[in-house]
Formats: sequence, structure tokens, C-alpha cells
Amino acid sequence: MNPFAPSKCAQTRARVLMFLFTLCLASAGQIAAQTPLTPPSSPQLAEGAGIIKSKQWAVALGKALFWDQQAGSDGNACASCHFVAGADTRLTNQLNPGFNDITLGPNGDKKFGSTRSDTGTVLPGQMPSKNWADSNYTLTPQDFPLHQLADETNRNSPIMTTTNDRISSQGAFDQIFNSVRALGLPDACGNLNSGTFHAGINAARQVEPRNTPTVINAAFNHRNFWDGRANNLFNGVGPFGMRDIQGDPNKRLAILDSTNQLQLGYLSIENASLASQAAGPTTSAVEMSCNGRSFADVGRKMLLTIPLLRQQVDKTDSVLSGLRSPLGFGLASKYSYAYMIQQAFDPKYWSAAGRYQIVDGALTKDKNGYTQTELNFSMFWGLAIMMYEQTLISNQSEYDALVANGSLVIGGTAGCTAAADVDPLLAHGCQLFFTNSRRGGGGCSTCHGAPLFSEAQFQSGQVFVPFLQAGSATGALGTHDLGFINIGLRPMVSDQMGGRTDPYGNPLSYLRQYKAYQDGKSAALLDPFLQNNLALPVRSFAGQPVAFNSAATEYEVDGATKVPSLRNIGLTPPYFSWGGYQDLRHVMKVYNRGMNRRDITATNGFADAYGSTCTSGDDTGSGIDGMQTYPNLGTNCGSNVTGALTKLSLLDCDPNGQVVQACVDAGKDTTNDDLAAVVRFMESLSDPRVQCDAAPFDHPSLVVNDGHSNTLGLFGYAIDNLSVFPATGAAGYSSSSGYCIPNAGDLFAPGMQARSGRLKVPLQ
Repeated sequence: MNPFAPSKCAQTRARVLMFLFTLCLASAGQIAAQTPLTPPSSPQLAEGAGIIKSKQWAVALGKALFWDQQAGSDGNACASCHFVAGADTRLTNQLNPGFNDITLGPNGDKKFGSTRSDTGTVLPGQMPSKNWADSNYTLTPQDFPLHQLADETNRNSPIMTTTNDRISSQGAFDQIFNSVRALGLPDACGNLNSGTFHAGINAARQVEPRNTPTVINAAFNHRNFWDGRANNLFNGVGPFGMRDIQGDPNKRLAILDSTNQLQLGYLSIENASLASQAAGPTTSAVEMSCNGRSFADVGRKMLLTIPLLRQQVDKTDSVLSGLRSPLGFGLASKYSYAYMIQQAFDPKYWSAAGRYQIVDGALTKDKNGYTQTELNFSMFWGLAIMMYEQTLISNQSEYDALVANGSLVIGGTAGCTAAADVDPLLAHGCQLFFTNSRRGGGGCSTCHGAPLFSEAQFQSGQVFVPFLQAGSATGALGTHDLGFINIGLRPMVSDQMGGRTDPYGNPLSYLRQYKAYQDGKSAALLDPFLQNNLALPVRSFAGQPVAFNSAATEYEVDGATKVPSLRNIGLTPPYFSWGGYQDLRHVMKVYNRGMNRRDITATNGFADAYGSTCTSGDDTGSGIDGMQTYPNLGTNCGSNVTGALTKLSLLDCDPNGQVVQACVDAGKDTTNDDLAAVVRFMESLSDPRVQCDAAPFDHPSLVVNDGHSNTLGLFGYAIDNLSVFPATGAAGYSSSSGYCIPNAGDLFAPGMQARSGRLKVPLQ
């Protein structure tokens, strides 16, 4: 019997539901032809190649692990932060007070709310709404944008309010790990801390320091996380590739060799950044774990329970239907995590007897230690979740349909040519999106080119090079890691991003790593990808690989963030790694003014606020060599902003909330001006399957936390506000269910928080 073959009843039900779902979408003109999008894969992952025995079992294992709330110390799954189009739109307890802020000034990085107001409009510690900020705060429309100017068209105008806070996702309570419990019960943890995150007098869940990016189409990212720390190479034990292996002798797997002896080893799988990423949050003391929990502990916990024990699995689930329990909750008892690991992976990774510890780089027998399966659980977790996430490919949007049938033609001097029957607003937005800003367009495709809509992404068979070299914002030659750009959104000191270092002190940036190697400061390159691509490591601004020009005078590393894909962007507010913008129109307003960077002057106060000696440049600058010399940079900070970013001067019919007479004369308003047109185009990139969670985006049920009660607590823990986000099968939710995501590009659109227990609105 094939457990992956659904019953005839389930097949019939799925076909009927899919027909109805398709009929509904067809009537709305949303059906899209398949666009080939193939994520890069590694030959080491092929079935029979020595690691994975069965891709089908690996995907099933990965889906179960991704959605299983037993994995977290206190009820968080991977999906707990990735359940709305792979991202998060919750409103309560989503503020982080700026953990990544480089605290050089008087404003500590553990205080919520405004940190600067040139006009005194908003007091320190207040939100833009003038409500007092704190943990467990509920966001309102009046709180956005988080950075507000006296003149929204002038990036250097007086600041009404700004903050180093981030809008992200609530994770784990702050406490110390003691031990796991059987049947997926919360881990035994102690020393509960309510200092920074609290609701009333009780401890609240901590909030992560950056906005949650979508996992959908993340399979195309060369590196993952906003700062790129999820290495392209998966080592089997952590996020940092060969950096982990060289930096920590205990970061190892236990592997049976050809003589059936257990040896320490590691993996070296390139193009497996998703696995590197998956290995991070699970043991993070902010996201999913009590502080001090190891991956072997996670393995022990999951091996002592039934997969998805307390979560409903739909009988038509596109992956798990044949494995589900007859009771509808969890998987059948036969399909334990140990069983699925054994079906998916080669026995050399799980079949050894006995218990062991890895201490000081040596594997020793220890009756109180861990089994081989537990020791290697980071590998099973990372690869299985990667295999599952590689199925989450969104390629059936309205845009895809128009391109497939020839109604939109991308390229040429016009940027985008549309057939007569295409929505005129979408057609105009497409033209602005793909037309260079120097020719009157938005130039968006410079960093967000089709079909992936991200410079950080590549497909199977494509060449990905380490760097991009182009003009900088100061007119000099500038270079950045391909796919990681400082766009001038926030001061560089508020989050160093790609300019940060790994836990071993090595630069995350390929460019900074290569420059140290070139200057003789480093004897070797850490990342095999960089070692293997030195012949043509740079993509020129024209798009062709070229040799590295060592005469480059500016290195745009500090503050550089991963360029996200714009697919499904209408479904995933708030926006940017900061999360500081509630809707796509405000995003376009920011681009229209040339972003937020502040020229360093006495009036702007950059030198006073951060202890810099600079008197020129802008607040993204950190000098040629970056943070190694900051804040003693001399008088010129320069700029880390990419030279591709300029003021757009697109037509905006409500700047500063005012009516523009030229718009009135031309019959334009906020529904059809240039900004509205680009927003309409971006909304065309949403896949209706993602909106309503149709296969492959279907899933088990999920209990969702949406902040806490401010008055109630139990043993010092604030009570979670809980709701159940129901399971769905291959056909997805019905359009009338209220669980389909509005494609509005607005955090406060009616129905945007339906999945976290708030207002449900039928999809129109």
C-alpha cells in the first residue's frame, strides 16, 4: 500500500473542490498558465546518491516538521511565523525594540517607541499615534509609517518621528532550558524573564529583531535571512556552512563509515541555503527554544511524540493525506518521526546503536548521551524542510497568465508592452516597473527583474556570481554582494545587516571576505562558492560577468539587506526588513523620494546622535572599509547606498495628504496615478493558490498566538490570545471562508488578520 496515494473518496472530494475553486478563480479572470520556475538543487540530494533515499518521504517529513507545534519549547512551529502567504501579518506583540541597533548614543536598544522627533510632535517612547509603546502593544493604522517626515517628498526634511523598533514576529518566552517532555508537551524550562517583553507584570513572548520574510519561493535565494547568514552550503549542523566546521569542532554529525564504525563528519551541500536557514530558528532562544536547548534535544522530543499530535490534518492534504490518523489529528501511529527519517535518509545517518556525546571534537560513548538519530537531527530537519519548501513555488499569478498568453511582453525600450485588453492601470504599472528611472520609469526591475523579481534569486542552470559592480550614490565605482543592497531605508547603525559578522568573527559579506583575502589579511576564503567563482566574480551593471575591479572606491556592505522577491507582495505586509510601512502605496512614496537616507549636517544631527566625526556623506555611510573603523571615520562617511537608487519623480496625487491640481486637471487621483499603477502591477504578482492555500500551499491546522492578556497570567507567563487556523486540503479554502488573504497590499485591509482570529471577510 502506498501511503502517499489518497483514497478514492479523498481523490473525488479533492477533484470536486479543486473544480469549484478553479471555477471561482476563472470567473475572476485569475487563472494563470504555468511558468517554468525551477529552484536550484544539488546532485547530492538526488535519490540514491548517498543521503536521501526517497524525496517523497523527505518532503512529507519536512512538511510535518515545518507545521508541528511540538517542535518549539512552548508551542511555536516554523509555521507560527510563516502562516500568511509564508509570512506574518499579526498586530499584537509584534514590536522588537531594536536588538540590532549599534548602541552608540543615549537611546538604549531595549526601549520601545520613538527615538527621535525634530519637531517634538511625538515624545520619546511613543508610537506615531502618540500611544505609549511597549511590548504586547497592538499596532494601529495611525502608527504608520514608523518614519515620518514634515515633507514626505523630501528625505532630508525635519523628522516628525522615527524609531529603531522593528515589526516582526512573536516567538518564545525568555527562559532557560532544562529538559524535554514526551508527547510534545512544553519543555521543562526555568528562570523566566519578563524584563524587556512583558504584558502587565507577566512575561510575554519575545519578538524577533527583523520582519518575517516569506518562505514561498525562498528556494530560489542564493543565501537566506535578511543579512545572508544562512549559507549557500549546508553543513548538516548549522546555518553557517564551512564557518561552523572550521570554527567549532563539536559542530559535527555522527556517520557510519564503510566499516560500520561511527565517525564524526559533516555535509558539504551547495545550493542548500534553505537547509542552512531551517537550522537556525529551531534552537534560537528568541524564536522557538528555551535558551540552551540543542538540536539533539529537539530530536529527542520529536522522537518521543506522534507527528502533529494535536493538529488536524485534512483528508485531502496534498502530501500527508495517506499518512494521517483515522481520527483526523496527527499522523497514524505507524508514521513516527523515526519511521519517516528511516524511509527518507540513508541508514548510515541513523542506524547505529548506543548513546554518545560529542565533546572537544571527539565522539564518546555515554549512557546518558544521545542516539545517532538525535545527534543528527539537525541534518534531518534542515534537509527535509528544504525539500518541502522547494515545493512551495508560486508561478500562477495574473502576471504569469498575461505573459504566457502574450498579453504582456517584457523587454525592449518600452520596458513592457501590453495588449489592448489588459487593464490599463496594470499595463501602465508594468511599463513604469520595467522602464529605467532615467527614462521616466521606476526602474524597479533593476533589482527585481522577472521572472523571479529578486536580484538575490537564481534558477537551476543559471550562473550566480558573488558581486555586482556599478556606480555608487556618490558617483564613484561601487560594489556590493549580489542580491544584498543598502537602499538607504534606515541609518546604517540601526542594523549592520550584511556588514555583520558570523559567531566566529568572520564577515558575512562575500565582498568584505574577498577584500580581506585580496589584501592579504586572510589566508583563505571561507565559502566554497566564493572559492569556486573567482574567475568571474562580478556582474557588471549591464548584467554580464566581469573580472573584479580592485580599484573600486566604495564597498556597499554595511546596512545591505537581501533583495526580496516581489511575488505575492500584495499578501505579505508590513514591508521591508524593518516592517515600518503598512501598505504598498507608502512603499512607493519612499522610493519616489529616494528613500530615507539623511545627508550628514549639523541640522540633521547624525554626528551628535551616533558619535561620528563625519561632517559629510549620509547616514548609511561607513567609509571605504566600513565598520572596522567606525565611528572614527574622519570627516567623510561617504554612502553605502547603491547608485541604482535615485529619486523617481513619479506622479503622486496625494503628497503629504494634499490635492495636486495637475492631477485634477489630468483626471488623476490616488486610484490611477503612477504610484497606483505600480502598486496594481505588483498586486498582479500574487498567486491565487497562495491566497487560499491550495496545493502545494495546503497545510495542517495551527494554533496562532496573537499577543497576550495584559491582566491575566499563570505562574508568571502572560496568557496567550489563541485562535485555531483550520487545516485545509489540496483545494484550499473556499473564497467564502474568510481565510483567503486579501490581495490588498495593506496590513489593515479587512480580513488581513483573519488567520490570527480577527475579522473574516469573504474573498471578492
